[in-house]
Amino acid sequence: MQPSAPPAGASDADTGTVNRVLRILSRFAEKDRWGLNELSRSLNLPRGTTHRLLALCKPLAFVTQDEEGQYVPGIELYRLAGRLAAQLPLHHVADPILRALRDRTDETVLLTVLAREDLKMFFSLSASPAHPLRYRIEINRLEPLGWGSAGRSLLAFLRPEEIEQVIARAEPSPLDGRPMDEAELRRSLHAIRRAGWASSFSQRAPGAHGLSMPFFDARGDVRGNLTLTIPDFRFDAARQQALLPMLREAAALLMQRMGWS
Repeated sequence: MQPSAPPAGASDADTGTVNRVLRILSRFAEKDRWGLNELSRSLNLPRGTTHRLLALCKPLAFVTQDEEGQYVPGIELYRLAGRLAAQLPLHHVADPILRALRDRTDETVLLTVLAREDLKMFFSLSASPAHPLRYRIEINRLEPLGWGSAGRSLLAFLRPEEIEQVIARAEPSPLDGRPMDEAELRRSLHAIRRAGWASSFSQRAPGAHGLSMPFFDARGDVRGNLTLTIPDFRFDAARQQALLPMLREAAALLMQRMGWS
């Protein structure tokens, strides 16, 4: 039997073992438990191929299985990810800025990073006050750009064709699965571009207000944002006007220290 030919237009790099293994490992940044069939569909690979590639990862402790047979990250993947995250220059610069902003506002502050190739975002770092949030913030998990102040403050400053790609995906709310309202999203992005910052309520976390200030690199490309997340019972619209200058100052300081201003 002759081996099947790769899909038209696919290069050796696209179909090779290394490429496929890296694609598998990257899926664990989206969520930390995968069934074999679900992972195969996500990668658009045959079940047998996916199983074989996972078997290559297991002896090196990059992947393991839990008691239910689900595939989960192994200790070596956690070790590598933690080591690289600790060395990320943006983290070194942002960490004291987040902690200072947390102390000034007494609210949780998040560093959001744009994953431009995926047209997604992820929360990369957080600083929380003594009274923690009543919900969990997922760190390093890819999230859609169309929801919440953290996502929309990035989406608003992407190229028009990138914005159209995100809108065409019509990804539902990560909070409750409600469908995207395209007209509302477009109005929101227009307002964000005019104001330079974004706000939202209960789009990513239940009963939470978000205030996000984007930051840009030396070329003027949006790279991420600083986000304040505030429970509704503690939110005061009048206080928002005091919080925004603090956010703007913190984002400007981050850009300055990164050499982007």
